Amino acid sequence: MRSTLIYKTAACFHETGNTRDSIKEWMNMKALKFTEVRRSEIVEIPKPVPKAGEVLVKVKTAGICASDTMAFNGRHSYRIPPVITGHELSGEISELGQDVSSLEIGDRVAIEPHLGCGQCSPCGHGHYNECEKKGLIGVGDWIGAFSEYVIAAEPMCHRMPESMSFEEGAALEPLCVGLHAVRKAGMDVGERIGILGCGSIGLMTLLCAKLYTPEKIVATDISEFKRKMALQSGADTALDPMSQDPVEEVLKLTDGKGLDTVFVAVPLESVLKQSFEMCKRMGKVVLIATYGNEVAFSPRQVQLYERSLIGSSMYTADDYRSAMALWEKGKLNIQPLITQRITLDQAPQVVSEMARGGSPDNVKTIIQIG
Repeated sequence: MRSTLIYKTAACFHETGNTRDSIKEWMNMKALKFTEVRRSEIVEIPKPVPKAGEVLVKVKTAGICASDTMAFNGRHSYRIPPVITGHELSGEISELGQDVSSLEIGDRVAIEPHLGCGQCSPCGHGHYNECEKKGLIGVGDWIGAFSEYVIAAEPMCHRMPESMSFEEGAALEPLCVGLHAVRKAGMDVGERIGILGCGSIGLMTLLCAKLYTPEKIVATDISEFKRKMALQSGADTALDPMSQDPVEEVLKLTDGKGLDTVFVAVPLESVLKQSFEMCKRMGKVVLIATYGNEVAFSPRQVQLYERSLIGSSMYTADDYRSAMALWEKGKLNIQPLITQRITLDQAPQVVSEMARGGSPDNVKTIIQIG
């Protein structure tokens, strides 16, 4: 069927006087490729074809993650140039592979960008985010979201609410990172919460923590703009660690007791140290940030005070479904966290600037593709 369609379309090009170049253009697509460390360019590559159980998604919007700039700088462990990366995305179903039954062409979808093997113990218990063999969009040969089209397996596609914009659909990915972390923390109503780092993940985590009506939320960040964003998103206090001692200030705010739960959303050794020092006895430290290097760590900080150190990695479909349901109820306003919008052609320059540490006040950049 597909070969017949291509043949008929090619014939149409011929009849209307178009050239072979026109046919090639129709079958190709544009993408942002990291060609080598600290170099990128817009390339033209063949449009992928979905296999059985897969769909072709026309990308409408894609978010730039810190892991993408790490890959650009050659500091990511498995997103290694040359690569077409990007994993925060939404779009429309453009083509269906065989045996796809739950989706239709034209469906508006947010893409959960990983897929477990389905055979290992974590997958068997629904924790495929911890599958050792899982595949990820934008890793290796799997073309990522910084392109006009991507391939996704059927279970990775989540229909978006009708009123949700495509850019909000792409922002669901970092939102689900925060929601998964909050759910892993097992929070109770009325806790005192710390959010260390107010980038997109930290602020998304803050929004999700607000769902538990905490008594107090204390946020920290070196950016004045991001501290203001934290206050607008529901934090009670936003501290500047460059001019204030966050631990000292937190202990003042809590009568020396400390915080019930502290979320670490920036991969700095000093911040990890602060998280334990401001966490109360028998409190919880939740590690969301991805630390690329080894850091000094004192087990005594956990053992002596019976604190819990909780790791949180990515999300599952449950988080996506919950996030969309909460968004529909008006409980998660993520639109204000989208602070920059660019085109695909602008992406090489913007990614390079972000990788150099430029735009320190930016929270979430969205590439508008479709």
